[in-house]
Amino acid sequence: MLTERTKRGDGMICRMSPTFEQLKDPLPLYNPKAIYYRALGFLLETFGRLSRGIDIGFTHGFDSGMIMNYIYDNKPQGSLFVGKYLDRIFLDQVTCKAFRSIKQIQTDMINSYLRERNDENTFIVDLASGKADYLYDILKDSDSNLEVLLCDISESALKESKITAECLKLGSKIRFKQGNALDTGNLRQINPNPDLLIEVGLYGIIHNDELIKRHLSDVKQILDPDAILFNVQTQNPQIELIARSLKNQEGERCVWHLRPIDEVLRWAEEAGFKNPEITMDPFNIYAVVMMRG
Repeated sequence: MLTERTKRGDGMICRMSPTFEQLKDPLPLYNPKAIYYRALGFLLETFGRLSRGIDIGFTHGFDSGMIMNYIYDNKPQGSLFVGKYLDRIFLDQVTCKAFRSIKQIQTDMINSYLRERNDENTFIVDLASGKADYLYDILKDSDSNLEVLLCDISESALKESKITAECLKLGSKIRFKQGNALDTGNLRQINPNPDLLIEVGLYGIIHNDELIKRHLSDVKQILDPDAILFNVQTQNPQIELIARSLKNQEGERCVWHLRPIDEVLRWAEEAGFKNPEITMDPFNIYAVVMMRG
């Protein structure tokens, strides 16, 4: 078992979660827990899809930008009354509440960074943006000289984002680029280098620690941003339910990788980033971090 230590109030809370390796391995076929999660997954993927959110999750993946932005909106939808009722239950899950909390935390961090720059021209790049509606909120409310590049591997997420940009008449401030955040060739095509680089939600779906370490090093060497904003999922009481009942963007089991915040901070510092500012969400699931280049 993996012990995650997170700071809350004046003490330390230790939570026990299955390790990533345990979550990757399927349970024995007739294990009672396996039967339970298999039945739950079946119900969610059939009857549960009356809920708009659950349907989006199974269509695009519960690790996709599409589901994240639906959770951010927090407006229950579904087929018939029962679908809307199921959607409200889905949106009230602790993992969904944590998503919405970190949206506000990262918005506050970005606004603080912009105030620090005192209306200086600022270029923000989000390497795994999804729809990136939190950046639209900032653009609408900001009078600063701000330009944004939204990058994502998902064509559908970027298409939805472009529609939002057009509706809000923000097209002149936003560019879009489809590509893999881990591809160094994709990083080299970004010009100019960003002042603020965002990759919220990226590390939890990368299973290989070495890939994250190498990516942080690539980001520093190729883009050399003034600041970087990311989050780390440190623990989650629903991690096993998600891994054994839900699907990711590839249609496989949605196994997320929990990591101690100190570990990811060490990798970022080894890459050349410094001065971490860390804020935990109220549920102690995610740490949101800004570091300087």
